[in-house]
Amino acid sequence: MRGNPTEPERRLWTALRDGRFDGFKFRRQAVLGNRIVDFFCPAKGLIVEVDGQTHDPETDARRDRAVERDFGFKTFRVKNLDVMTNLDGVLIALGERLAGLPDRWAGRPAATTPRPPPLKRRGSRSRDAEAPSSSEEGVGGGGLVAQALRDAALRLGATSDTPRLDAELLMAEALGVSRSELLLRHMDRPVPGAFAALFERRAEHEPIAYILGRQEFFGLELRVTPAVLIPRGDSEALVEAALAARPDATRVLDCGTGSGALLLAVLSWLPDARGIGIDRSAAALAVARDNAARLGLADRARMIAADWDAPDWDGPLGEPFDLILANPPYVEDAADLAPSVHAHEPHGALFAGPEGLDAYRVLIPQLPHLLAPAGVALIEIGAAQAEAVAAIAAGAGFAARLHRDLGGRPRVLELSRVQ
Repeated sequence: MRGNPTEPERRLWTALRDGRFDGFKFRRQAVLGNRIVDFFCPAKGLIVEVDGQTHDPETDARRDRAVERDFGFKTFRVKNLDVMTNLDGVLIALGERLAGLPDRWAGRPAATTPRPPPLKRRGSRSRDAEAPSSSEEGVGGGGLVAQALRDAALRLGATSDTPRLDAELLMAEALGVSRSELLLRHMDRPVPGAFAALFERRAEHEPIAYILGRQEFFGLELRVTPAVLIPRGDSEALVEAALAARPDATRVLDCGTGSGALLLAVLSWLPDARGIGIDRSAAALAVARDNAARLGLADRARMIAADWDAPDWDGPLGEPFDLILANPPYVEDAADLAPSVHAHEPHGALFAGPEGLDAYRVLIPQLPHLLAPAGVALIEIGAAQAEAVAAIAAGAGFAARLHRDLGGRPRVLELSRVQ
């Protein structure tokens, strides 16, 4: 066997030993053929290797392919530096990898080699003996967290594309801990009483963000309520395009601010800028003001009631703007939306006529007199709307530049005056 383990190996082993990923145990320095691996989860067939800076990626990849070919085991690799500086992140990534692998012993007939009992620490009892089956307890029936998460993820499969993640977030909320704390230290705790109610809300298609009351966007944690659309990662493309287009901007306008996500994200990266967020919903403006205060941006972000469909709506805005941001309603009235969207998010912020273009037709022609001479407007669009919205913009005297989101879909038009 190897000599003394490195400090990253010791730290990771302590976490693996105590973390109890859904009861799946790890062995240390397992021997597979002629290879000694750092850690190995037999039930999931997953090897965990801690790599130093001198590891050759091509050699590692070749060895990993060989062990998968010869033994059917996959490999999860992590850098020494990651273990030392971001252990919680390593454990979350490892937990997600484990969750995506089948249990190699599940469903085996009794005549085959039985699944070994879980490893014990001194003074501990067998987790399998304590944990109730899903049929006995269900997601909130007084069992242990690990079992409840498995049951909840199974049941949420019909509701969510990320059932395991949803279950973990709801359980962490019920326990009052972070998700990484849940995975690391709370898997063998009794299920808290608050979990069942949270789970049932998600099972009825209520979005996770509304249940938790928060959503991360561009590195900011925002409060959200059903009065505002949930900020989505795809909209971060608009923030990135805005910062690239006018990194020197000092005045910013956000049309239809909702939670304040776009405006607050831009202001958080432009310390010399001030901005105004407008919305016709008083409830949405209350959320946006609260987010500005929470993020320490209330002195630079003013949220005011305004409706671009109304005459003279722009009177309180003052001087022209270097940047205008807008994520207006752009969903077709007859669009077939997921239940979590259609039944829970505000329709006034979603739907915009039979083609989804009504808001663009009203707002874009009003932008020229709101922009400073070198000002730029960034407008979010639907994936199939680039050509139609660009034509509306051209009619208002703008040239349009398309930006795509991380999925490669058309997402943002950058509008600048035709010279």
